[in-house]
Amino acid sequence: MKKLFTLTLLLTSLWAAAQTSDNTVSAKIDGKEWKAKAQRLNLPFTGVKYLAIAGMAVNPDVETWIRFIFTDKLTPGTYQIVSEDEKYWENKANYKNGGVVWALVDYSEETKGLGHAFRDGESLKGTITITKVTDTSIEGTFEATLKVVTYKKRALDTVTGFGLRRNLEEKAITAAGGGMLTKSGPHDHENTRRTETKEEMVISSGAFNVNWSSGATAQRK
Repeated sequence: MKKLFTLTLLLTSLWAAAQTSDNTVSAKIDGKEWKAKAQRLNLPFTGVKYLAIAGMAVNPDVETWIRFIFTDKLTPGTYQIVSEDEKYWENKANYKNGGVVWALVDYSEETKGLGHAFRDGESLKGTITITKVTDTSIEGTFEATLKVVTYKKRALDTVTGFGLRRNLEEKAITAAGGGMLTKSGPHDHENTRRTETKEEMVISSGAFNVNWSSGATAQRK
């Protein structure tokens, strides 16, 4: 499924972020400092626009995603973070009037080695402040509280080694700067079992700075 998704993205000429040393996402995850190179993905949907920025590291895989779904354009300002379930309904009354922005922050970390399990934080609440945004760049800060969920590889994937091979392939793509093209979202863990917990994860001192004005980009028409 991921390969089909990736092929679809490439054939329709969607965007991937130009990778430079200045493109980063950083934060404190439950008080622990974290920083990674940023990637960017922009998808067209009928009636709305979708911009995703993610800091992605490998070995172990750790990702922090910042997603904006909006009806007009992004402008500097502070936006409330919503949950995945809320994003389609928040400000629904103003949807047709434009100017609506849904903001989400998500986190994923590989545990137990080689992708056999993940501890994720699903978008719940907080704020994102865009301090600067242009047609080719975006900067800002964020503070978020996330809902903790866990994912465990299904037994067949683990026993056969198929999950391990696929995980190593994905790591290579992520290290090369194309990780967002292999995933449909921050919690896309194939052949895993999702388990909810009562825990919450706190992300503080978050910052993002992404510029795609140079480098290899693919732009749709």
